[in-house]
Amino acid sequence: MGEHIMTSTTDSGAISLTPELKSKKGVSPIWILPLIAIIIAAWLVYRSIVNAGIDVTITFKNAQGIEAGKTQVIYRGMPIGLVKKLEINKDFQSVDVLVQFVKEAKDQLKKDTAFWKVAPEISTRGITGLETLLKGNYITMMPGEGEETDHFEALSEPPPFRSDTPGLHIRAFTEDLGALKAGSGIYYKGIKVGEIIQTLLNDKTDVVLDLFIQEKYSDLVKKTTKFFNISGIAFEGGLSGFSLKAESLESLLLGGISFLTPEHESKTQNAKDDDTFRLYKDRNRAEQEGQKFTVYFNDGKGLTDKTQIKYRGVEVGRAFSVELDEKTDGVRLQVTMQQQYRQFLRDDTQFWVVRPELGLAETRNLDTLFSGAYLTFRPGKGKPGRTFKGLSNPPGEVATRDGLHVVLVSERLGSLKSGDPVYFRQVKVGEVTDCRLSEDATSTLIGVDIQKKYAPIVRTTSKFWKASGLNVDFSLFTGAKIKTESMAALLEGGIAFATPGSPDVEEKKEAKSKGVVVDGSKNSEKKKVEPKIGTQVLGSPVKNGATFELYSEPQEEWLKWRPKIALGKGN
Repeated sequence: MGEHIMTSTTDSGAISLTPELKSKKGVSPIWILPLIAIIIAAWLVYRSIVNAGIDVTITFKNAQGIEAGKTQVIYRGMPIGLVKKLEINKDFQSVDVLVQFVKEAKDQLKKDTAFWKVAPEISTRGITGLETLLKGNYITMMPGEGEETDHFEALSEPPPFRSDTPGLHIRAFTEDLGALKAGSGIYYKGIKVGEIIQTLLNDKTDVVLDLFIQEKYSDLVKKTTKFFNISGIAFEGGLSGFSLKAESLESLLLGGISFLTPEHESKTQNAKDDDTFRLYKDRNRAEQEGQKFTVYFNDGKGLTDKTQIKYRGVEVGRAFSVELDEKTDGVRLQVTMQQQYRQFLRDDTQFWVVRPELGLAETRNLDTLFSGAYLTFRPGKGKPGRTFKGLSNPPGEVATRDGLHVVLVSERLGSLKSGDPVYFRQVKVGEVTDCRLSEDATSTLIGVDIQKKYAPIVRTTSKFWKASGLNVDFSLFTGAKIKTESMAALLEGGIAFATPGSPDVEEKKEAKSKGVVVDGSKNSEKKKVEPKIGTQVLGSPVKNGATFELYSEPQEEWLKWRPKIALGKGN
Protein backbone atom coordinates (compact mmCIF):
# COMPACT_ATOMS: atom_id res chain seq x y z
CA MET A 1 0.00 0.00 0.00
CA GLY A 2 1.47 3.45 -0.98
CA GLU A 3 0.41 7.08 -0.34
CA HIS A 4 0.29 9.79 -3.06
CA ILE A 5 -0.58 13.65 -2.61
CA MET A 6 -3.05 15.12 -5.08
CA THR A 7 -3.67 18.96 -5.61
CA SER A 8 -6.90 20.74 -6.65
CA THR A 9 -8.19 24.46 -7.00
CA THR A 10 -11.33 25.57 -5.27
CA ASP A 11 -13.87 28.19 -6.55
CA SER A 12 -12.23 30.88 -4.51
CA GLY A 13 -9.01 30.14 -6.17
CA ALA A 14 -7.41 28.38 -3.23
CA ILE A 15 -5.28 25.23 -3.75
CA SER A 16 -6.14 22.16 -1.61
CA LEU A 17 -3.96 19.06 -1.01
CA THR A 18 -5.70 15.61 -0.85
CA PRO A 19 -3.79 12.37 -0.15
CA GLU A 20 -4.48 9.42 -2.52
CA LEU A 21 -3.99 5.86 -1.39
CA LYS A 22 -2.70 3.24 -3.92
CA SER A 23 -1.76 -0.50 -3.40
CA LYS A 24 1.94 -1.45 -3.81
CA LYS A 25 2.98 -4.66 -5.56
CA GLY A 26 5.53 -7.25 -3.94
CA VAL A 27 6.14 -8.90 -0.56
CA SER A 28 6.83 -7.00 2.51
CA PRO A 29 10.35 -7.47 3.93
CA ILE A 30 8.86 -8.25 7.32
CA TRP A 31 7.91 -11.74 6.09
CA ILE A 32 11.43 -12.74 5.11
CA LEU A 33 12.50 -13.91 8.60
CA PRO A 34 9.46 -16.15 9.23
CA LEU A 35 9.97 -17.65 5.80
CA ILE A 36 13.60 -18.47 6.57
CA ALA A 37 12.56 -20.02 9.87
CA ILE A 38 10.04 -22.24 8.09
CA ILE A 39 12.64 -23.40 5.59
CA ILE A 40 15.15 -24.25 8.32
CA ALA A 41 12.54 -26.19 10.29
CA ALA A 42 11.57 -28.15 7.19
CA TRP A 43 15.23 -28.96 6.54
CA LEU A 44 15.70 -30.15 10.10
CA VAL A 45 12.62 -32.34 9.85
CA TYR A 46 13.93 -33.78 6.60
CA ARG A 47 17.34 -34.39 8.11
CA SER A 48 15.87 -36.03 11.18
CA ILE A 49 13.81 -38.32 8.98
CA VAL A 50 16.72 -39.19 6.73
CA ASN A 51 19.23 -39.65 9.56
CA ALA A 52 16.86 -41.19 12.05
CA GLY A 53 18.31 -44.18 13.99
CA ILE A 54 16.96 -47.71 13.86
CA ASP A 55 15.01 -48.92 16.88
CA VAL A 56 15.68 -52.54 17.80
CA THR A 57 14.57 -54.66 20.75
CA ILE A 58 17.06 -57.06 22.33
CA THR A 59 15.79 -59.50 24.95
CA PHE A 60 18.20 -60.37 27.80
CA LYS A 61 17.79 -63.03 30.47
CA ASN A 62 19.52 -60.69 32.86
CA ALA A 63 19.94 -56.96 32.22
CA GLN A 64 22.16 -56.29 35.23
CA GLY A 65 24.57 -53.44 34.48
CA ILE A 66 22.51 -52.08 31.53
CA GLU A 67 21.18 -48.52 31.98
CA ALA A 68 18.90 -46.43 29.74
CA GLY A 69 20.64 -43.44 28.19
CA LYS A 70 24.06 -44.67 29.28
CA THR A 71 24.82 -48.21 28.07
CA GLN A 72 26.15 -48.29 24.51
CA VAL A 73 26.37 -50.88 21.79
CA ILE A 74 30.02 -51.04 20.74
CA TYR A 75 31.35 -52.89 17.71
CA ARG A 76 35.09 -53.03 16.98
CA GLY A 77 35.66 -50.28 19.53
CA MET A 78 33.12 -47.80 17.99
CA PRO A 79 29.73 -46.93 19.52
CA ILE A 80 26.92 -47.75 17.07
CA GLY A 81 23.90 -47.67 19.35
CA LEU A 82 22.49 -46.47 22.66
CA VAL A 83 20.03 -48.06 25.08
CA LYS A 84 16.83 -45.97 25.22
CA LYS A 85 14.54 -47.96 27.47
CA LEU A 86 14.28 -51.17 29.49
CA GLU A 87 11.07 -53.09 30.11
CA ILE A 88 10.59 -56.34 31.99
CA ASN A 89 8.43 -58.91 30.23
CA LYS A 90 5.10 -59.97 31.60
CA ASP A 91 6.42 -63.38 32.58
CA PHE A 92 9.23 -61.75 34.59
CA GLN A 93 11.69 -64.15 32.95
CA SER A 94 13.52 -61.67 30.73
CA VAL A 95 14.05 -57.99 29.98
CA ASP A 96 13.42 -56.17 26.69
CA VAL A 97 16.06 -53.56 25.99
CA LEU A 98 15.17 -50.91 23.38
CA VAL A 99 18.29 -49.83 21.50
CA GLN A 100 18.58 -47.14 18.87
CA PHE A 101 21.26 -47.89 16.25
CA VAL A 102 22.85 -45.50 13.81
CA LYS A 103 21.41 -45.83 10.33
CA GLU A 104 24.72 -47.21 9.00
CA ALA A 105 24.11 -50.36 11.06
CA LYS A 106 20.95 -51.22 9.15
CA ASP A 107 22.63 -53.77 6.87
CA GLN A 108 24.11 -55.63 9.86
CA LEU A 109 20.85 -56.16 11.73
CA LYS A 110 20.05 -59.56 10.24
CA LYS A 111 18.33 -62.59 11.68
CA ASP A 112 21.58 -64.41 12.62
CA THR A 113 23.29 -61.39 14.19
CA ALA A 114 24.34 -62.21 17.76
CA PHE A 115 24.31 -59.79 20.71
CA TRP A 116 25.74 -60.27 24.19
CA LYS A 117 26.64 -58.21 27.23
CA VAL A 118 30.28 -57.47 28.08
CA ALA A 119 31.09 -57.28 31.79
CA PRO A 120 34.13 -58.07 33.96
CA GLU A 121 34.37 -61.87 34.11
CA ILE A 122 36.74 -64.75 34.89
CA SER A 123 35.87 -67.70 32.67
CA THR A 124 37.43 -70.43 30.55
CA ARG A 125 38.37 -67.73 28.09
CA GLY A 126 40.43 -65.93 30.69
CA ILE A 127 39.82 -62.58 32.40
CA THR A 128 37.69 -60.44 30.10
CA GLY A 129 35.87 -57.11 30.18
CA LEU A 130 38.33 -55.29 32.45
CA GLU A 131 37.73 -52.07 30.50
CA THR A 132 34.13 -52.01 31.78
CA LEU A 133 35.40 -51.31 35.30
CA LEU A 134 35.86 -47.68 34.23
CA LYS A 135 33.18 -47.04 31.60
CA GLY A 136 30.57 -49.60 32.64
CA ASN A 137 29.08 -52.61 30.92
CA TYR A 138 28.27 -52.46 27.23
CA ILE A 139 26.63 -54.55 24.52
CA THR A 140 28.52 -55.90 21.56
CA MET A 141 27.58 -57.92 18.50
CA MET A 142 28.70 -60.34 15.81
CA PRO A 143 27.03 -59.67 12.42
CA GLY A 144 25.15 -62.54 10.85
CA GLU A 145 23.15 -63.46 7.78
CA GLY A 146 19.45 -63.72 6.99
CA GLU A 147 16.53 -61.33 6.70
CA GLU A 148 16.37 -57.94 8.37
CA THR A 149 14.64 -57.91 11.75
CA ASP A 150 14.13 -55.61 14.71
CA HIS A 151 14.04 -58.18 17.51
CA PHE A 152 16.88 -60.33 18.85
CA GLU A 153 17.56 -62.79 21.70
CA ALA A 154 20.82 -61.95 23.49
CA LEU A 155 23.38 -64.69 24.20
CA SER A 156 24.36 -65.51 27.78
CA GLU A 157 28.06 -65.72 26.77
CA PRO A 158 30.22 -64.86 23.75
CA PRO A 159 29.56 -67.13 20.75
CA PRO A 160 32.21 -69.57 19.47
CA PHE A 161 34.26 -68.92 16.39
CA ARG A 162 32.33 -69.21 13.19
CA SER A 163 33.35 -71.86 10.71
CA ASP A 164 34.31 -69.20 8.20
CA THR A 165 36.80 -67.55 10.57
CA PRO A 166 40.23 -67.68 8.87
CA GLY A 167 42.30 -70.47 10.39
CA LEU A 168 42.27 -74.26 10.79
CA HIS A 169 39.07 -75.96 12.00
CA ILE A 170 39.63 -79.57 13.14
CA ARG A 171 38.23 -82.14 15.59
CA ALA A 172 39.71 -84.28 18.34
CA PHE A 173 38.30 -87.35 20.13
CA THR A 174 38.94 -88.47 23.69
CA GLU A 175 37.43 -90.79 26.29
CA ASP A 176 37.44 -88.28 29.14
CA LEU A 177 37.18 -84.49 28.89
CA GLY A 178 38.71 -83.81 32.29
CA ALA A 179 39.01 -80.09 33.07
CA LEU A 180 38.73 -79.02 29.42
CA LYS A 181 35.92 -76.68 28.37
CA ALA A 182 34.88 -74.55 25.47
CA GLY A 183 37.34 -71.66 25.44
CA SER A 184 40.27 -73.64 26.88
CA GLY A 185 43.48 -72.71 25.08
CA ILE A 186 45.57 -74.68 22.59
CA TYR A 187 49.30 -74.19 23.11
CA TYR A 188 52.45 -74.93 21.15
CA LYS A 189 55.74 -74.61 23.04
CA GLY A 190 53.99 -72.40 25.59
CA ILE A 191 52.44 -70.03 23.02
CA LYS A 192 48.68 -69.91 22.68
CA VAL A 193 47.81 -70.70 19.05
CA GLY A 194 44.11 -71.50 19.27
CA GLU A 195 41.29 -72.66 21.49
CA ILE A 196 38.55 -75.23 21.99
CA ILE A 197 35.37 -74.03 20.29
CA GLN A 198 32.88 -76.52 21.74
CA THR A 199 32.59 -79.98 23.28
CA LEU A 200 29.93 -82.63 22.72
CA LEU A 201 29.25 -86.39 22.80
CA ASN A 202 29.04 -88.54 19.68
CA ASP A 203 27.04 -91.71 19.12
CA LYS A 204 29.85 -93.86 20.59
CA THR A 205 29.86 -91.78 23.81
CA ASP A 206 33.29 -90.41 22.95
CA VAL A 207 33.91 -86.75 23.71
CA VAL A 208 34.33 -84.66 20.57
CA LEU A 209 36.17 -81.34 20.67
CA ASP A 210 35.95 -78.76 17.90
CA LEU A 211 39.34 -77.02 17.73
CA PHE A 212 40.39 -73.76 16.12
CA ILE A 213 44.00 -72.94 15.22
CA GLN A 214 44.85 -69.37 14.24
CA GLU A 215 45.65 -68.95 10.58
CA LYS A 216 49.28 -67.91 11.13
CA TYR A 217 49.93 -71.11 13.14
CA SER A 218 47.92 -73.56 11.03
CA ASP A 219 51.04 -74.90 9.26
CA LEU A 220 52.29 -76.31 12.58
CA VAL A 221 49.56 -78.97 12.52
CA LYS A 222 50.39 -81.98 10.31
CA LYS A 223 48.42 -85.08 9.42
CA THR A 224 50.51 -86.99 11.98
CA THR A 225 50.33 -84.38 14.77
CA LYS A 226 49.38 -85.68 18.22
CA PHE A 227 47.29 -83.61 20.66
CA PHE A 228 47.44 -84.13 24.43
CA ASN A 229 45.90 -82.70 27.60
CA ILE A 230 48.06 -80.28 29.62
CA SER A 231 45.54 -79.35 32.30
CA GLY A 232 46.93 -79.31 35.84
CA ILE A 233 50.46 -80.21 36.93
CA ALA A 234 52.61 -83.11 35.74
CA PHE A 235 54.82 -84.62 38.47
CA GLU A 236 57.83 -86.86 37.91
CA GLY A 237 60.26 -87.99 40.56
CA GLY A 238 63.01 -90.42 41.41
CA LEU A 239 66.32 -90.64 43.23
CA SER A 240 67.82 -88.38 40.58
CA GLY A 241 65.40 -85.58 41.42
CA PHE A 242 61.87 -84.30 41.06
CA SER A 243 60.16 -82.14 38.46
CA LEU A 244 56.85 -80.30 38.26
CA LYS A 245 55.57 -79.27 34.85
CA ALA A 246 52.74 -76.93 33.81
CA GLU A 247 52.33 -75.48 30.33
CA SER A 248 51.09 -72.07 31.52
CA LEU A 249 49.23 -70.46 34.41
CA GLU A 250 46.14 -70.16 32.24
CA SER A 251 46.16 -73.86 31.35
CA LEU A 252 46.79 -74.70 35.01
CA LEU A 253 43.69 -72.80 36.12
CA LEU A 254 41.39 -73.15 33.11
CA GLY A 255 42.62 -76.25 31.31
CA GLY A 256 44.22 -76.57 27.90
CA ILE A 257 45.75 -78.86 25.30
CA SER A 258 49.00 -78.90 23.36
CA PHE A 259 50.37 -80.85 20.42
CA LEU A 260 53.55 -82.26 18.93
CA THR A 261 54.69 -83.75 15.65
CA PRO A 262 57.30 -86.57 15.71
CA GLU A 263 60.58 -85.38 14.21
CA HIS A 264 60.68 -88.14 11.63
CA GLU A 265 57.19 -87.10 10.48
CA SER A 266 57.66 -83.30 10.55
CA LYS A 267 57.64 -83.08 6.74
CA THR A 268 54.30 -84.81 6.29
CA GLN A 269 51.28 -83.12 4.74
CA ASN A 270 49.64 -80.21 6.55
CA ALA A 271 46.31 -80.84 8.25
CA LYS A 272 43.14 -79.57 6.57
CA ASP A 273 39.75 -78.41 7.82
CA ASP A 274 37.60 -81.20 9.30
CA ASP A 275 40.57 -83.53 9.88
CA THR A 276 40.22 -85.65 13.04
CA PHE A 277 42.81 -86.43 15.71
CA ARG A 278 43.04 -88.40 18.93
CA LEU A 279 43.48 -86.43 22.16
CA TYR A 280 45.85 -88.23 24.56
CA LYS A 281 45.69 -87.95 28.34
CA ASP A 282 49.23 -86.53 28.61
CA ARG A 283 52.42 -85.90 26.67
CA ASN A 284 53.98 -89.24 27.56
CA ARG A 285 51.11 -91.19 26.05
CA ALA A 286 51.27 -89.07 22.91
CA GLU A 287 55.02 -89.64 22.55
CA GLN A 288 54.78 -93.38 23.20
CA GLU A 289 52.03 -94.08 20.69
CA GLY A 290 53.31 -96.63 18.21
CA GLN A 291 53.24 -100.41 17.77
CA LYS A 292 50.82 -102.10 20.17
CA PHE A 293 51.49 -105.54 21.66
CA THR A 294 50.56 -107.71 24.64
CA VAL A 295 52.64 -109.25 27.44
CA TYR A 296 51.16 -111.88 29.76
CA PHE A 297 52.39 -112.20 33.37
CA ASN A 298 51.51 -114.55 36.21
CA ASP A 299 50.63 -111.59 38.42
CA GLY A 300 50.38 -107.82 38.13
CA LYS A 301 52.65 -106.86 41.03
CA GLY A 302 54.04 -103.40 40.38
CA LEU A 303 52.27 -103.03 37.00
CA THR A 304 49.96 -100.10 36.18
CA ASP A 305 48.52 -98.46 33.08
CA LYS A 306 51.48 -96.03 33.24
CA THR A 307 54.29 -98.59 33.54
CA GLN A 308 57.27 -97.59 31.41
CA ILE A 309 59.25 -99.80 29.05
CA LYS A 310 62.97 -99.13 29.19
CA TYR A 311 65.89 -100.53 27.26
CA ARG A 312 69.39 -99.70 28.49
CA GLY A 313 67.92 -96.86 30.55
CA VAL A 314 66.03 -95.24 27.67
CA GLU A 315 62.23 -95.16 27.67
CA VAL A 316 60.97 -96.78 24.47
CA GLY A 317 57.33 -97.44 25.29
CA ARG A 318 54.60 -97.44 27.90
CA ALA A 319 51.71 -99.60 29.09
CA PHE A 320 48.18 -98.30 28.68
CA SER A 321 46.07 -101.12 30.15
CA VAL A 322 46.38 -103.82 32.85
CA GLU A 323 43.63 -106.45 33.01
CA LEU A 324 43.01 -109.90 34.44
CA ASP A 325 43.13 -112.63 31.82
CA GLU A 326 40.74 -115.53 32.38
CA LYS A 327 42.39 -117.81 29.82
CA THR A 328 45.85 -117.74 31.40
CA ASP A 329 44.66 -117.08 34.97
CA GLY A 330 47.17 -114.23 35.03
CA VAL A 331 47.48 -110.61 33.95
CA ARG A 332 47.31 -109.13 30.46
CA LEU A 333 49.43 -106.01 29.96
CA GLN A 334 48.61 -103.91 26.89
CA VAL A 335 51.69 -101.99 25.77
CA THR A 336 52.73 -99.64 23.00
CA MET A 337 56.26 -99.34 21.61
CA GLN A 338 57.53 -96.20 19.90
CA GLN A 339 57.63 -96.59 16.14
CA GLN A 340 61.41 -96.21 15.86
CA TYR A 341 61.96 -99.16 18.25
CA ARG A 342 59.39 -101.60 16.92
CA GLN A 343 62.15 -103.77 15.37
CA PHE A 344 62.78 -105.11 18.90
CA LEU A 345 59.44 -106.91 18.87
CA ARG A 346 60.54 -110.38 17.72
CA ASP A 347 59.22 -113.81 18.64
CA ASP A 348 62.16 -114.56 20.95
CA THR A 349 62.18 -111.20 22.74
CA GLN A 350 62.01 -111.67 26.53
CA PHE A 351 60.22 -109.23 28.86
CA TRP A 352 60.42 -109.01 32.64
CA VAL A 353 59.60 -106.50 35.39
CA VAL A 354 62.33 -104.54 37.17
CA ARG A 355 61.44 -103.92 40.80
CA PRO A 356 63.41 -102.62 43.79
CA GLU A 357 65.55 -105.29 45.47
CA LEU A 358 66.66 -104.71 49.04
CA GLY A 359 69.14 -107.09 50.67
CA LEU A 360 71.97 -107.18 53.17
CA ALA A 361 74.62 -107.97 50.60
CA GLU A 362 73.28 -106.03 47.62
CA THR A 363 70.61 -103.46 46.87
CA ARG A 364 69.33 -102.95 43.32
CA ASN A 365 66.95 -100.71 41.40
CA LEU A 366 66.41 -98.14 44.14
CA ASP A 367 65.13 -95.63 41.60
CA THR A 368 62.00 -97.76 41.20
CA LEU A 369 61.05 -96.99 44.81
CA PHE A 370 59.86 -93.58 43.58
CA SER A 371 59.31 -93.96 39.84
CA GLY A 372 57.69 -97.38 40.13
CA ALA A 373 58.53 -100.72 38.56
CA TYR A 374 59.20 -100.76 34.84
CA LEU A 375 59.35 -103.29 32.04
CA THR A 376 62.57 -104.16 30.26
CA PHE A 377 63.49 -106.76 27.68
CA ARG A 378 66.19 -108.73 25.91
CA PRO A 379 65.84 -108.37 22.12
CA GLY A 380 65.25 -111.63 20.33
CA LYS A 381 65.36 -112.96 16.81
CA GLY A 382 62.83 -114.40 14.43
CA LYS A 383 59.68 -113.00 12.94
CA PRO A 384 57.94 -109.87 14.28
CA GLY A 385 55.81 -110.73 17.32
CA ARG A 386 52.79 -109.11 19.00
CA THR A 387 52.20 -111.45 21.95
CA PHE A 388 54.78 -112.37 24.60
CA LYS A 389 54.99 -114.34 27.85
CA GLY A 390 56.62 -112.26 30.56
CA LEU A 391 59.33 -113.80 32.75
CA SER A 392 59.01 -113.97 36.53
CA ASN A 393 62.73 -113.21 36.94
CA PRO A 394 65.43 -111.68 34.76
CA PRO A 395 66.86 -114.24 32.35
CA GLY A 396 70.46 -113.34 33.34
CA GLU A 397 72.74 -110.71 31.95
CA VAL A 398 75.73 -112.75 30.82
CA ALA A 399 73.82 -114.76 28.22
CA THR A 400 74.05 -111.76 25.93
CA ARG A 401 77.88 -111.84 26.13
CA ASP A 402 78.36 -115.02 24.13
CA GLY A 403 79.70 -116.90 27.15
CA LEU A 404 79.54 -120.54 28.23
CA HIS A 405 76.25 -122.11 29.30
CA VAL A 406 76.28 -125.20 31.52
CA VAL A 407 73.61 -127.08 33.47
CA LEU A 408 73.97 -128.16 37.10
CA VAL A 409 71.96 -131.02 38.57
CA SER A 410 70.92 -131.05 42.22
CA GLU A 411 68.44 -132.96 44.37
CA ARG A 412 67.04 -129.72 45.81
CA LEU A 413 67.11 -126.11 44.73
CA GLY A 414 67.60 -124.66 48.18
CA SER A 415 67.80 -120.87 48.22
CA LEU A 416 69.14 -120.53 44.67
CA LYS A 417 67.34 -118.31 42.18
CA SER A 418 67.87 -116.63 38.83
CA GLY A 419 70.44 -113.89 39.05
CA ASP A 420 72.46 -115.48 41.85
CA PRO A 421 76.24 -115.15 41.29
CA VAL A 422 78.70 -117.90 40.35
CA TYR A 423 82.15 -117.59 41.97
CA PHE A 424 85.64 -118.85 41.20
CA ARG A 425 88.12 -117.99 43.97
CA GLN A 426 85.49 -115.61 45.35
CA VAL A 427 85.43 -113.64 42.08
CA LYS A 428 82.10 -113.44 40.26
CA VAL A 429 82.52 -115.10 36.87
CA GLY A 430 78.90 -115.78 35.95
CA GLU A 431 75.38 -116.12 37.27
CA VAL A 432 72.36 -118.38 37.48
CA THR A 433 70.01 -117.87 34.54
CA ASP A 434 67.15 -120.26 35.24
CA CYS A 435 65.93 -122.97 37.60
CA ARG A 436 63.60 -125.81 36.62
CA LEU A 437 62.68 -129.42 37.27
CA SER A 438 64.08 -132.26 35.21
CA GLU A 439 61.73 -134.02 32.81
CA ASP A 440 61.15 -136.89 35.26
CA ALA A 441 60.88 -134.45 38.22
CA THR A 442 63.55 -136.32 40.19
CA SER A 443 66.02 -133.47 40.35
CA THR A 444 66.47 -129.75 39.84
CA LEU A 445 68.24 -128.27 36.83
CA ILE A 446 70.04 -124.96 37.28
CA GLY A 447 71.19 -123.08 34.19
CA VAL A 448 74.45 -121.20 34.64
CA ASP A 449 76.15 -118.72 32.30
CA ILE A 450 79.90 -118.15 32.61
CA GLN A 451 81.32 -114.97 31.15
CA LYS A 452 83.29 -115.49 27.96
CA LYS A 453 86.70 -114.54 29.38
CA TYR A 454 86.28 -117.06 32.23
CA ALA A 455 84.94 -119.92 30.10
CA PRO A 456 88.38 -121.71 29.91
CA ILE A 457 88.31 -122.22 33.68
CA VAL A 458 85.45 -124.70 33.39
CA ARG A 459 86.79 -128.20 32.57
CA THR A 460 85.32 -131.63 32.50
CA THR A 461 86.86 -132.19 35.93
CA SER A 462 85.42 -129.03 37.55
CA LYS A 463 83.37 -129.37 40.73
CA PHE A 464 80.40 -127.10 41.57
CA TRP A 465 78.84 -126.58 45.00
CA LYS A 466 76.38 -124.34 46.75
CA ALA A 467 78.09 -121.34 48.30
CA SER A 468 75.10 -120.27 50.42
CA GLY A 469 75.26 -120.30 54.21
CA LEU A 470 78.01 -121.34 56.62
CA ASN A 471 80.02 -124.55 57.02
CA VAL A 472 80.88 -125.14 60.67
CA ASP A 473 83.45 -127.73 61.75
CA PHE A 474 83.56 -128.16 65.54
CA SER A 475 85.92 -130.29 67.64
CA LEU A 476 86.74 -130.34 71.34
CA PHE A 477 90.46 -130.46 70.55
CA THR A 478 90.78 -128.22 67.47
CA GLY A 479 87.96 -125.84 68.21
CA ALA A 480 85.42 -124.52 65.72
CA LYS A 481 86.07 -123.61 62.11
CA ILE A 482 83.56 -121.52 60.16
CA LYS A 483 83.82 -121.39 56.39
CA THR A 484 81.90 -119.36 53.80
CA GLU A 485 82.63 -118.49 50.18
CA SER A 486 82.09 -114.75 50.72
CA MET A 487 79.91 -112.36 52.68
CA ALA A 488 77.78 -111.77 49.58
CA ALA A 489 77.31 -115.50 49.10
CA LEU A 490 76.47 -115.86 52.78
CA LEU A 491 73.73 -113.24 52.60
CA GLU A 492 72.40 -113.64 49.08
CA GLY A 493 73.37 -117.19 48.09
CA GLY A 494 75.27 -118.39 45.05
CA ILE A 495 77.38 -121.14 43.48
CA ALA A 496 81.14 -121.72 43.55
CA PHE A 497 83.36 -124.09 41.63
CA ALA A 498 86.97 -125.25 41.36
CA THR A 499 89.06 -126.97 38.70
CA PRO A 500 91.89 -129.40 39.63
CA GLY A 501 95.48 -129.44 38.47
CA SER A 502 97.69 -132.55 38.03
CA PRO A 503 98.30 -134.39 41.37
CA ASP A 504 102.09 -133.88 41.46
CA VAL A 505 101.76 -130.22 40.69
CA GLU A 506 99.12 -129.71 43.36
CA GLU A 507 101.25 -131.50 45.96
CA LYS A 508 104.30 -129.41 45.18
CA LYS A 509 102.23 -126.21 45.10
CA GLU A 510 100.84 -126.94 48.56
CA ALA A 511 104.38 -127.47 49.91
CA LYS A 512 105.71 -124.40 48.19
CA SER A 513 102.90 -122.35 49.62
CA LYS A 514 104.37 -123.24 53.03
CA GLY A 515 107.88 -122.18 51.94
CA VAL A 516 109.22 -125.78 51.73
CA VAL A 517 111.27 -127.15 48.81
CA VAL A 518 110.07 -130.59 47.80
CA ASP A 519 113.06 -132.20 46.03
CA GLY A 520 113.58 -135.44 48.01
CA SER A 521 116.79 -134.28 49.71
CA LYS A 522 117.42 -134.67 53.42
CA ASN A 523 117.59 -130.93 53.98
CA SER A 524 114.58 -130.14 51.84
CA GLU A 525 112.38 -129.06 54.76
CA LYS A 526 114.97 -126.57 55.91
CA LYS A 527 115.44 -124.75 52.62
CA LYS A 528 113.17 -121.78 52.07
CA VAL A 529 112.37 -120.87 48.44
CA GLU A 530 109.84 -118.72 46.61
CA PRO A 531 106.59 -120.55 45.81
CA LYS A 532 105.97 -121.40 42.15
CA ILE A 533 102.63 -121.58 40.35
CA GLY A 534 101.50 -124.90 38.82
CA THR A 535 101.54 -125.20 35.05
CA GLN A 536 99.17 -128.14 34.42
CA VAL A 537 95.38 -128.44 34.57
CA LEU A 538 93.34 -131.60 34.49
CA GLY A 539 90.36 -132.06 32.20
CA SER A 540 89.32 -130.78 28.81
CA PRO A 541 87.41 -127.60 27.97
CA VAL A 542 83.63 -128.07 27.85
CA LYS A 543 81.01 -126.95 25.36
CA ASN A 544 77.64 -125.27 25.84
CA GLY A 545 75.12 -127.56 27.49
CA ALA A 546 77.65 -129.56 29.52
CA THR A 547 76.16 -131.07 32.68
CA PHE A 548 77.71 -131.14 36.17
CA GLU A 549 76.55 -132.33 39.55
CA LEU A 550 75.91 -129.57 42.09
CA TYR A 551 77.15 -130.57 45.56
CA SER A 552 75.79 -129.24 48.82
CA GLU A 553 79.27 -128.36 50.09
CA PRO A 554 82.88 -128.59 48.89
CA GLN A 555 85.42 -131.16 49.90
CA GLU A 556 88.56 -129.90 51.62
CA GLU A 557 90.66 -131.04 48.67
CA TRP A 558 88.72 -128.91 46.15
CA LEU A 559 89.56 -125.75 48.03
CA LYS A 560 93.29 -126.45 47.53
CA TRP A 561 93.09 -126.71 43.74
CA ARG A 562 94.99 -123.87 42.06
CA PRO A 563 95.91 -124.75 38.48
CA LYS A 564 97.30 -122.22 36.07
CA ILE A 565 94.72 -121.48 33.33
CA ALA A 566 95.03 -118.90 30.60
CA LEU A 567 91.87 -116.77 30.52
CA GLY A 568 90.07 -115.97 27.32
CA LYS A 569 89.30 -112.60 25.81
CA GLY A 570 86.08 -110.69 26.13
CA ASN A 571 83.93 -109.27 28.87
